[in-house]
Amino acid sequence: MRLIRTGSAGALLLAAHVPAFAQSAAAPVQQVVVSAAANGRERSITTAIVVGRDEILRQGDATLAEVLKRQPGVTIDATPGKPAAIRMRGMGGGYVAILLNGLPAPGDFSLESISPDLVERIEIQRAATAETSSQAMAGTINVILRRAGAAKGAAASDIKLGSAFARGRVAPQLVAQHSGREGALAYSLTATLRRHENPIAALTTEEGLEPALLRRTAWTDHQVEDLLELAPRLSWQATSADSITSQSYLRKRRIDNLKRERERTDIGPPTAFPHAVHTYQTAPLNAYADLAWTRKLDAGARLAARLSGFYTTRDADFDYRGLDPADRLLELHRVASGPTEREWTFSGSWRRPWRNNHALAAGWEFGRKGRHEYRRERQTDAGGALLRASDEHYRATVARSALFIQDEWDIDAAWSAYVGLRREDLHTTGQGNAAAPVDVDAGAWSPIFQALFKPQRLDGDTGPRDQFRLAASRTYKAPNIIQLMPRRYTVDNNNNATNPDQQGNPALRPELAFGIDLAWERYTGKDGMVSVSAFHKRIHDITLVRLDQRDGAWTAIPDNQGSATVYGIELEGRTTRGPFAARMHLARNWSRIDSVPGPDNRIEGQAAWSGSIGLDVASPARRIELGGSFTYRGALAHRSSAVLSSDSGPGRQLDLYALWKRDAQSRLRLSVADLLHQDVRERLLYACRNPLARTTLYSRRPVWRLMWEQSL
Repeated sequence: MRLIRTGSAGALLLAAHVPAFAQSAAAPVQQVVVSAAANGRERSITTAIVVGRDEILRQGDATLAEVLKRQPGVTIDATPGKPAAIRMRGMGGGYVAILLNGLPAPGDFSLESISPDLVERIEIQRAATAETSSQAMAGTINVILRRAGAAKGAAASDIKLGSAFARGRVAPQLVAQHSGREGALAYSLTATLRRHENPIAALTTEEGLEPALLRRTAWTDHQVEDLLELAPRLSWQATSADSITSQSYLRKRRIDNLKRERERTDIGPPTAFPHAVHTYQTAPLNAYADLAWTRKLDAGARLAARLSGFYTTRDADFDYRGLDPADRLLELHRVASGPTEREWTFSGSWRRPWRNNHALAAGWEFGRKGRHEYRRERQTDAGGALLRASDEHYRATVARSALFIQDEWDIDAAWSAYVGLRREDLHTTGQGNAAAPVDVDAGAWSPIFQALFKPQRLDGDTGPRDQFRLAASRTYKAPNIIQLMPRRYTVDNNNNATNPDQQGNPALRPELAFGIDLAWERYTGKDGMVSVSAFHKRIHDITLVRLDQRDGAWTAIPDNQGSATVYGIELEGRTTRGPFAARMHLARNWSRIDSVPGPDNRIEGQAAWSGSIGLDVASPARRIELGGSFTYRGALAHRSSAVLSSDSGPGRQLDLYALWKRDAQSRLRLSVADLLHQDVRERLLYACRNPLARTTLYSRRPVWRLMWEQSL
């Protein structure tokens, strides 16, 4: 099925090369790059928030998601036992473009899957740019890995050793880093050994009318993860004009889960398996590597190219033991499954300063991803007799191409502008034994405009510095492989309207959006700033969940259902006064889905209010640092149709840390995450002729971490 005709990119490719013919022998001028400089966003034409390495490591966070939850406009939905959902402006689920070193991150990559010790900085862009992915309706999070480097003839090593403590369990961790240089070659290697234990306790309550139902299921899930991570980096200055770099990482994990369920039915019939035991084992492997080349050309121009590859595999064994109230075996469900993905990307860019006040750039990205997944299931009774057997598998490929051209123009001392155009295309094909083949095109032209105005200041004026920003862009969100493949993911017990199977939709179309951003920023001193920003987006062909009954089983299917409007306002501020550093942000977001009746016809997962406040203080000699942050996310309420809605309570988290520097090489860090340990409540409501509600309450506990850090 062809959903969107792939437009010709020939005109764009030709336009990208036109400026090359205009090169002259003019003196080189300073080039302005798209991403913000490491010292902040005041000098950048495009709006970006840069989270530096010191801030990434300050509170001893275990994952990048914990770092991001304190950043302006970013919220994290961290339901125990589930991957953290990253949201910008309340929008997640593919609305946020996650980049790794400036390129779209592989499909199996998450911000929880990489150690903060491997990251140099994080760039958060509220508005899209032509150079990065146009699949960035809510914004972009670009993770820049650390590069190799050391002083000539010198070597440096760092060791971090410690443990996390949660619910009385110990989770040790060791991080070792070594870097050095031999002539033109710089190198570094980071190794991580870590155990993570995540004991979860929760209570699920089901309530129904016609027929009446009241059922409570208490369950625990003990998750244990052992991790080994290696990250080598190389940098070679081949000539005065050519440099070659390589970055890679290898992550090997072992995951064991043991889940127990005990059901009590006060009103109505019990489920088929009132008691159950789940076991799950997997040993996923993730590998990434890239090779980049950069050449300096005449007149300040630069040519760069990079080849990157990603591989992941996750074979898993799952056993479900359905038991009666006396813990006698009724049925045994055994599933062997696993996806494998391979992806490569070839990208490059050409840049050149032009006419003293322009910075031209053009580039390309070509990539291909292949995914195959199998699922073999056998269901037997207590005596071992076969009740059901299935063998499902599919193969899918995604071919991706993108071309861009952009110009950053310093018009005069007060005005700067950015103009970019990007064409991005994705072609997804897939087939398997579960359903008909998939053949889908998705893509879009993305024109982007940004302007920066800095009011002129009088000579000698040292007061606050104001600037104003405007951005307009067209972005899109393409469905992923799992959303397109019509393969069904089934539940083992109690299939109903609030606990349905999941299935993809090969007719799913990409979402398209047009957005406008406005901002006022005021900078005071070296580190002080305050800003107010507002945005408005109109989304077409928004994806919602359609709930159907197929072959007697409830099934949730993604489906395009009209348009939506999203808008909001954000306030951000930070200041430093002597030993004190304070920061805060507050966001108010609104949304409306046209095809869904109100109230609560909002974007799923978008909180009306969110914010954070943080304070750090250092002793006069800076040998002791103390600090912490408080984050808040308001209650969630979402209606995906006239009969299906969900909600959850507000979230509050308090994180604290203390750092003691014994000397220049030795440090002791104590931190605690989620000191308030507020329980998490989620509810799903089906309000039709037979209303049914499912509410789950997760208990949480704080996580303490104690780490000794030594430089050698």
